[in-house]
Amino acid sequence: MKAIILFLLACGTLTSTFAQAAQKWNDLTQEQKIMKAKEFRADNQKYLKTTLGMTQTQLDDIDNVNLCYLSTLDRISRYGKDEANKDKVAEAVSKARWAQLDVIMGADKHKQYAEYIHGKLQKATANK
Repeated sequence: MKAIILFLLACGTLTSTFAQAAQKWNDLTQEQKIMKAKEFRADNQKYLKTTLGMTQTQLDDIDNVNLCYLSTLDRISRYGKDEANKDKVAEAVSKARWAQLDVIMGADKHKQYAEYIHGKLQKATANK
């Protein structure tokens, strides 16, 4: 169940990327969205484990950080007073997330992972 929730939350972060694709994210069925998110997550988990040498404990901690981050962004969106306030708080939360991932992964591996994700998202939008 935790994995499905994490997949659904990851879908929210991918919406803007998939929206640029020929097939709009909103046009996908819930099942298609879950499958894309599962595929995206599986590839990322494999990269973290095989390329960066993350342990299962590190993978679990990364999942927890991301889950907390996405749920916090949801609350900011829901309860923020205005857009400027929402942006300010979201930026602070994003910096805190980045720092947590630096601690879990190490700054160099975190940067390498961020570059991997960035390239992967660019490739996905270029192919559509």
